[in-house]
Amino acid sequence: MLKTGWIRLWIVLTCLVLLAAIVMSSFYVWGREVCYRFISVTIADTASTDDKQLAKGIREEATTKTFTGKYSYSPLLTLEGLAKRGAVTQVGVEWLEPDGWSFKDHDYLDVFENKGPERRFVGAPEITTSEIISRVSGHVYSARLRKAAWFVSYAFGVCAAVLALGIGIAWVRRGFARHDT
Repeated sequence: MLKTGWIRLWIVLTCLVLLAAIVMSSFYVWGREVCYRFISVTIADTASTDDKQLAKGIREEATTKTFTGKYSYSPLLTLEGLAKRGAVTQVGVEWLEPDGWSFKDHDYLDVFENKGPERRFVGAPEITTSEIISRVSGHVYSARLRKAAWFVSYAFGVCAAVLALGIGIAWVRRGFARHDT
């Protein structure tokens, strides 16, 4: 079987199938935009009246809108500015995974807090545009990568099954060819 080239053909075809599966998976993971939205925006009681009104307007806009991509949208930049002034203390963000929204479908969200003595979650990231985009993108890519890993493993499983079938057929065929009586 090795002398006729069938194993070599299987190796070449397996490499092509796995390469195609990996390329398709990379486009699936990193080639599509990230989608996220805000679940909550907590406004500080100590904020000035103007900051409270601005924060309420931004909260309304941020919790009703879905953000796409790695762009610094105006509500994100405004939330960052309000957090630096102490008017916004905490935001909760959910993102779109392959199986649905992280909070709505999986009860998982990321919480960001501003720097200050009243931080509730130790180690929670700061409310900055770059931090929000970076962490949400990481969560989305991680979820997509887990999904893509199954696809690549299925492709490898199919290649292994084809090899086993080929070896079985060659073994049976060889048994009939040598049985000259």
